[in-house]
Amino acid sequence: MVLIKTNLPPPPIKGHPICQDPTIPLLYNHPKNQTKKMKKPSSIQILMSLSMVAVLLTVNNLYAQNTGVINTNLNVGATILAQLKLTNNSDVQFGNLSATTPGHVFLSPTGSGHTNTGVSTSVGKFTVEGSTSGSVKVTWPANIVLNSSIGSNTLIYNLQVNGNGSDLASGSTILGTGGLGVAATADVTLVAGKYYLYVGGKVGGTAGSAANLNAQATGVYAGIANFRVEYN
Repeated sequence: MVLIKTNLPPPPIKGHPICQDPTIPLLYNHPKNQTKKMKKPSSIQILMSLSMVAVLLTVNNLYAQNTGVINTNLNVGATILAQLKLTNNSDVQFGNLSATTPGHVFLSPTGSGHTNTGVSTSVGKFTVEGSTSGSVKVTWPANIVLNSSIGSNTLIYNLQVNGNGSDLASGSTILGTGGLGVAATADVTLVAGKYYLYVGGKVGGTAGSAANLNAQATGVYAGIANFRVEYN
C-alpha cells in the first residue's frame, strides 16, 4: 500500500464526534472542491474586446497594402494587313563595258541619261504589293561587291534607288537621303496597294565613291543586292 499525503482534512465519518465540530468544514465544502462561477463580462469589456479586434484587422489590412505588390491591366492589340510582297521584275545590267572607260559608268534609274554603259542595259525594278494606302519601309545596301568569274577580281557597285506610286520609271524620284552609294531606308505609301522601285547606280571606283574604269580585269562580274520591305 502507498500512502499519499494531502493537506485536505480527512473525510468526516458518520457518527464520529468530529462531525459535530462546526469549525471543521466538510470535505465537499472545502474551497478547493468548489466550482467557481464565471462572471458575465461587462459592456465596457465587450467594447474593449471589439476595439482590439478592429485595431488588429486595420493593422493587417495596412500590412497587406504595403507589401509592394501592385496589379494593373495591359491592353493588347494587333492590326492584320494584306500580305506584303516584293517582286523582282528585272535585274540591273550595265551591258558590255570597256576595261578602260574614260568616265563614270552610270545607269540611271529613270531609264534614260545613262553614261558610258553598254548598248544593252537594264534598270532594276521591284513591285511592292500590300494593303491599300499602306505605309511601307524599304531598306537597301549602299553598295555591293561584284565578283569576277575569272580569278579573284572584284568590281564595286554603288546603288541608287528611285520610287514611284505609278509604274513609270521616268517619273520616279530618288529615295532616301543619302543618294548614291549610301545605305538607306525610305518610307513609301502604297497607291492602290502597290509601289514601284527602280534601281540603277555606278560601277567602278571604291565603296561610296565612283571612278572611271582603269585597266579593269576582264571577266563577267556578278553580285546580289538584298532589298527588304516591312509595314510601318
